[in-house]
Amino acid sequence: MSLHEKMDMALPPRGDTPYDAPSAHQLIEAVNLLISEELGGENSPTQKWKLRIASNALGIASREVQNIQEDRRTLRSILDSLQMESEKDLSEAIRNGAFDDRLEDIHANLVQVVNKKLLVANPSYFIDRNDS
Repeated sequence: MSLHEKMDMALPPRGDTPYDAPSAHQLIEAVNLLISEELGGENSPTQKWKLRIASNALGIASREVQNIQEDRRTLRSILDSLQMESEKDLSEAIRNGAFDDRLEDIHANLVQVVNKKLLVANPSYFIDRNDS
């Protein structure tokens, strides 16, 4: 066994990614946990507000990392079904009336995209709405 192969044995398992452990998601979650713990400490109201902002931003980043592949596939599928290259193209086509005869279809597709974005940006939106 070569020295290189012996050194490789000490590395964490790589799985199906080109990166070593911990994953980006694990790193984000670790920092988020640290910040969350600091929120309970003796901080000024301004410091707590800033820590909550940082924690929320890390939560968004973590959910983006977890969901990006599936969400990209969904968006691409919707854009392809509408024969659009991008969300910008779709918004221009809607604005120009290209889909006026298919508004229900467009609405159903846009709800899927918006829901995926909301799940990443603020998943509590759905919890709050279901409690009402």
